[in-house]
Amino acid sequence: MNTRKFAFILPLLILNYSFHVSAQEIDDEPDPFDIPITDSPIQSDEIPMDLEEDYREDTLGDERTNKKEKKKKIYIKGKATVVDGDTITINNTKIRFSGIDAPESYFYGMTQYCEKPNGKIWACGKKATAALKKLIGKNDVECSDEGNDRYGRTLSICYANGVDLQSEMVRSGMAVAYIKYSTRYENEMIEAMTNRVGIWSGDFLDPEDWRRQNRKRD
Repeated sequence: MNTRKFAFILPLLILNYSFHVSAQEIDDEPDPFDIPITDSPIQSDEIPMDLEEDYREDTLGDERTNKKEKKKKIYIKGKATVVDGDTITINNTKIRFSGIDAPESYFYGMTQYCEKPNGKIWACGKKATAALKKLIGKNDVECSDEGNDRYGRTLSICYANGVDLQSEMVRSGMAVAYIKYSTRYENEMIEAMTNRVGIWSGDFLDPEDWRRQNRKRD
């Protein structure tokens, strides 16, 4: 993309973040990115949705507000099990990261794929999950409690070894700032877009739009 053109449209992309970019638990499984990918489009209305596992649509409802949040008191602490790039569990409490949205690693049995600049398809949903596992490592995770979403999950800002996990996921291009609900991580997303890292290095469909087009249909 022409550099001057990119600089011109960047503010528009941030202010109108409903655009499409053209473009589950900790285990000892092999790196998912070593698995050959065949016939894996970035998105397809024809992807089968016949698995019994019924994952609800991963939207957050109206519980959040579009405000600058202050650092919250820590309410939940312990060893975390990573569900995907923006969801963990601690002591049987399911926690949805506040302010970000990551590509899906398992949504109605499907994984979200993205495209690299060379046209190669990669499993960005599984990569986001792996990135969060690496960020946490063996550290305890500390999370605020900002109430529950419509699915009963606790909305939280979470830290491991003093690191804001949401901030790092967005900065590395493994999640987007969910500025529809919060502007907390807007600057980190601008940084990732500018540096073209992670999903911003090529083409991808916004996670929310990908879920909308791939949700289970009755």
